[in-house]
Amino acid sequence: MGQSICGEVRVVVGLSCKCFAPTPCVMRQLSLPPTILGRLPLWLQAVLRDRFVWAMVIVALFVNLGLFAFLLLVSNQLPPFLPLHYSAIGIADRVEAKEAIFSLPQIGLIMLVLNFLLSASIYRREPLASYLLCGIAIGVQFLLWFAAVSIVRSMLV
Repeated sequence: MGQSICGEVRVVVGLSCKCFAPTPCVMRQLSLPPTILGRLPLWLQAVLRDRFVWAMVIVALFVNLGLFAFLLLVSNQLPPFLPLHYSAIGIADRVEAKEAIFSLPQIGLIMLVLNFLLSASIYRREPLASYLLCGIAIGVQFLLWFAAVSIVRSMLV
């Protein structure tokens, strides 16, 4: 039991809110067992309760896993060496083995973890900046998708 944003008594059942008020309550926090949450540092406790942060991190993670699955599916069709970078005049200046294309989802996962940790560290002071960092993590995943599709399309055409 606790206070909702609308000021009335609410009961948290799983991940949903049962509000006993004439106006609907707005909940954006999850309830974790106090034994688990109490052991974590304060900077991490606040962000772990926020559904928006969780939703953005999960979306970014699924986009990253989709990129990895896509690269696994097309890796058999790629030649043994791929141009991974082009100069300003269009000449390939970095040619690597086709396994090097899997560095794209790895970079995305590292960026996701770093953005989440930075987001968690600033959440208590600036929740909006925290949301922005999580949104940027999603944007980075889509940029990496664009890079991977561009590389694969140039080799399969």
